[in-house]
Amino acid sequence: MRRTPFLVAALLLLTTAAHADQLFAVQGDTLYVTSTTDGTWRGLTTSWSDTQVLTSTGGSLYAVQGDNLYRASQTDGSWQALGGTWQGAAALTASNDAVYGLQGTAIYRVNPADSAWEAVPGNYVGTTHIAWAGGALMIIQANTLYRVNPTTGDYQALPSTYAGTTAIAGSADTLYVVQGDTLYAVNPTSGEYRSVGDGYAGTTLMTVCNSTVFVIWQNGLWRVNPTDGSYEAHTDDWTNTTALTCGT
Repeated sequence: MRRTPFLVAALLLLTTAAHADQLFAVQGDTLYVTSTTDGTWRGLTTSWSDTQVLTSTGGSLYAVQGDNLYRASQTDGSWQALGGTWQGAAALTASNDAVYGLQGTAIYRVNPADSAWEAVPGNYVGTTHIAWAGGALMIIQANTLYRVNPTTGDYQALPSTYAGTTAIAGSADTLYVVQGDTLYAVNPTSGEYRSVGDGYAGTTLMTVCNSTVFVIWQNGLWRVNPTDGSYEAHTDDWTNTTALTCGT
């Protein structure tokens, strides 16, 4: 696949308001918004250092920093703390009406309207990744992919092994998984999968926006067509990016 990253044109300042076709990322101390079409970007707010997990739903961003879960505006980055006891949260994802957080051996469901939370039924020891795809909570636990009903805790183990997975991201009908060197598209109901392409070793941040997969690889942001596997460098200089999501 990729062999030598290439530089793209210098970035221009983005002045339009945030909307659903934009990416949000934390790099160093700053929350940035980036266009999915031309790569233009702008910084929204600072004080985001050590933010490792980020997701979005209902027009807002959700992040864990330190002990707190925060909600932030996609337009200007203004934020409010929703509550503590989130220290050590390893992943966030979201459906249309809830935020899900992996912390220790539990997964919690948060109501974005009032920040009330409850544990998703089940035992999640050994869970390393979570994503929302195909109308269900998808988790990788002990190298196995499961489809989980977050209300009842009922689950379905899907085929194959997911040892060596470094990143996952979901869309309305597909789960994308980077395992070792390969990006896979997985049917979140049947577990059937296909290779989108090789060359993704080291990818830890990935999201899906406007039916395009975005990955951070070798300090650059790449856009991938999941249908034919074609790719292109979107922007460069994403060194020290710690969190990435698509605005919804």
